Amino acid sequence: MNYWQEKLAAYLHDPPSKCLDIATHRERSKAAFRQAGFTDTEIGEYLAHADHTAAAADRFPFPKSQAAGLQCAFDGIRNTFLHPLSGARLPFHAEFKAVEEALDGENSVQPVLTAESLSSLKDDDERWRARFFAHWRLWPQRAMEHDYRLGFLPADTRIPDHTIWTHMQVVSALSGCIGADKRWQPAFLKFQLGPVQEFIAAARSTRDLWSGSYLLSWLMAAGLKALSAEVGPDAVVFPNLRNQPLFDLHWRGDLWSKVHIGSASVWESLRCDASERAKRSKQGSHIDNPDLDLLTPNLPNVFLAVVPADRANELGHLVDRTIRDEWHAICQSVWSKVEPSALLNFLPPGLARIDARKRFDDHTQRFLSIAWQALPWPESLSGARALAAQLPAATHANGEKTLLERFDAVVSAARQDMPMDHRDGRFYIGGDAGPKDELANTGLAWALLTAVNGWCLDAVRQTRDFTAWKSGGWNESGVAQTKDGLTGKEEMLFGGTGFSKSVEELPGDWPNLFKHDDPVGAITLVKRVWHTSWLADKWKLQTRRDRFPMPDTRMLADHESFTDAAEDQGESDSNKEGSGRYFAVLALDGDQIGKWVSGEKTPAYRSVLATYGDQDTAAIEYFTRNSNPDGQGMLQDRFARLLDTRRLVSPSYHLQFSECLSNFALYCARPIVEAFDGRLIYAGGDDVVAMLPADTALPCAQALRMAFQGNQVLDADGRPLFSSPVPGFLTSMTLHDGRTHPIPFLVPGPEADCSVGVAIAHFKSPLQDVVREAQRAEKRAKEKRELDRSAVAVTLMKRSGETIQWGCKWESTGLDALAAVINGMNDEVVSAKFPHRIVALVEGYRTDRNKSLGRTRPTDSFEPLVGQILRHDIDTAIDRQRGTKYSPEEAEEIRNRILGYLNSPLLPDAAARIDALIGLCQTAAFAHRTSQD
Repeated sequence: MNYWQEKLAAYLHDPPSKCLDIATHRERSKAAFRQAGFTDTEIGEYLAHADHTAAAADRFPFPKSQAAGLQCAFDGIRNTFLHPLSGARLPFHAEFKAVEEALDGENSVQPVLTAESLSSLKDDDERWRARFFAHWRLWPQRAMEHDYRLGFLPADTRIPDHTIWTHMQVVSALSGCIGADKRWQPAFLKFQLGPVQEFIAAARSTRDLWSGSYLLSWLMAAGLKALSAEVGPDAVVFPNLRNQPLFDLHWRGDLWSKVHIGSASVWESLRCDASERAKRSKQGSHIDNPDLDLLTPNLPNVFLAVVPADRANELGHLVDRTIRDEWHAICQSVWSKVEPSALLNFLPPGLARIDARKRFDDHTQRFLSIAWQALPWPESLSGARALAAQLPAATHANGEKTLLERFDAVVSAARQDMPMDHRDGRFYIGGDAGPKDELANTGLAWALLTAVNGWCLDAVRQTRDFTAWKSGGWNESGVAQTKDGLTGKEEMLFGGTGFSKSVEELPGDWPNLFKHDDPVGAITLVKRVWHTSWLADKWKLQTRRDRFPMPDTRMLADHESFTDAAEDQGESDSNKEGSGRYFAVLALDGDQIGKWVSGEKTPAYRSVLATYGDQDTAAIEYFTRNSNPDGQGMLQDRFARLLDTRRLVSPSYHLQFSECLSNFALYCARPIVEAFDGRLIYAGGDDVVAMLPADTALPCAQALRMAFQGNQVLDADGRPLFSSPVPGFLTSMTLHDGRTHPIPFLVPGPEADCSVGVAIAHFKSPLQDVVREAQRAEKRAKEKRELDRSAVAVTLMKRSGETIQWGCKWESTGLDALAAVINGMNDEVVSAKFPHRIVALVEGYRTDRNKSLGRTRPTDSFEPLVGQILRHDIDTAIDRQRGTKYSPEEAEEIRNRILGYLNSPLLPDAAARIDALIGLCQTAAFAHRTSQD
């Protein structure tokens, strides 16, 4: 068999319904082999060691079921699938009536490519690669669309926190780690692309902001396509590439448009799926563009793959070179678009055309920052542990175990705590023949090796080489040496006084792309033009303004988020009656994602071992058994350390964690942002950037956080966007399987959280300044000395240049208090001066821990009185600033909301409560005033 046959055989080694009848699973897998095109002599032939390694990496060296008396059937009702991050149970609506029901379902949707379309491919290698890609990409999705339960069948009934589909992918990925010498040796390859935040933030317009984000995702997709062509998409364990539209697009020409299932090409079926998703999520009612999901940047700038060790260096260079080649081709397409136009007539004095081209090439060639690191797996567990022992010593608060301590707890449970007669020889050197005292499979060290690989990449990034900028000081001068107006780094190609006026005379879209006199350098030029020269002209994506409109900040402020900024739109419309003038940039980022990826936040083994709802025997029962089978002590005492240890990260964990983030980005972010009249700029999993009207930004932030945690999400009018059968799982209101049951999908869940930064500014404010303020606000929400994560931070940018900052923990009810004050002013229960009066009353209590002149000194005697004093001042302000529609009951509600926030245990002392009240009132006053402008 060739390489791709072997990978497909490994993928098919277990039927998806294995857990429903383990005894007959091998016989049932034969049907899938035959349907995939294998001959009778090839059926069941795969690298068994890859299966054993995947099991060791994903699970725990469990005891022999018969010897230990450990029985653990899966029915989806008593023993259910568990959320990989929280351990939350997802019960099915009903169990399968028989294993044949599941088997018929999985067989009926197994992808079979037509013989005619396969014959059009070059050779057998390409044909088997096509079959493998189709199974990896389509089978899990089609199975879940047929019956959602097929998507949540576990790989191991004893630890049901990872699906059979992820196990199948891990086995196929590991089976592909055969070197040229036919030896099996995997290696990790971790890759990172930059720059990111500063590149995205350097934006003059909404389209600039989108363009920078999308360009980075595009380059990553190009690199991942090149890698997957060699070792398969299954080799990438983070991010999970399945259902990633950009990745699908990069395989459109070479694969998906060539092969058919039935009469339609796979690409046509994928686009139909996307169109249906758009209709169901109501995206289509806003923007009529079938390419909308393809134009959403959603790939992170880093990936982790498992590859053959003897090819790791080659593959790292391949991805690096592919990304650089793609970037170079994009840049050349931009210059080819610019060169025949009259744009080069506006070069600054002293810059000739030939020098402009050289400057463009020089600046684009030195732009990318790429780092990668390969780490071959050691031969043994002891070798892996020795590598991990070289990591810098980690300290953890609250008695948390370090990575090595968690690894040692798992190894100790298998080597020392488990009775000898219970040990399963498959996990030990020597097998059942013994002595069963040393674990055999390096897969158990997955968590250690990913940590070492990540640490090595960090070192590479700190010591990377780079091409220096031109030296020689300021010997050259003149207009031509002016720096780019957005990046402040590259010398300009054109721009300056009168530039935009001159461009107005040019035909085509140039006047819309260059509306200002900013000096434009090479990187900004690429950002500004590549969506036409590359995406539209070469890839035929619908990036035209009529199909992919980009509002300006003025339109966003006025809730016109789905209309393109017209050429003649500007100051003249800014005074129209009732129009809004303030917009917001929202930046969301997952909290402690690095710790989730590394396993520092995973649930304890106690939470992910199978348990029945009626407390009958299950996997957890063995480890908590009050018995002493070998005279060495009670099992419950021997395994207590293991059960309280956080689960080691595994390949399936990485895939499913990535799936959680991808689902949030692909299925939740856009519908939520658009429900609040915003425009999604970037959604890369735990990162979201969006632009919204000022008055919907904070409600949108709350809705995004609800989706991130897997709770019910409502739109701006209180209508449900997503439901939550169990925290950590969401369902769309209209997405159902073939049996009309809602299809759940994973999101990070309640144990994970996110922080949001919001910057609100006048529509004439420079966009890049507002983006950077949103990024700073997000950092403020996360910083320990500020809000310390799980928070939202707001920066209000006044036209005078003054900024107001406020923020609160999600759980502090601060946003409820803010809404109560703003609604009270809007409904005229209190006057517009109400928040100003509170600030005037309590400003004098503000203490200064740094003992600056003019500030009150904190005293112990003030602490117990602060609640009473603030209550009195709030009552005074309500009484003196009654509105024309004052109501005692509504005023009492405002008062109680404010006091509820101030009495939150998350505000630890008097100083924090006073600062919180002042910030709340200043924010409410600004928000109310801007809504009235």
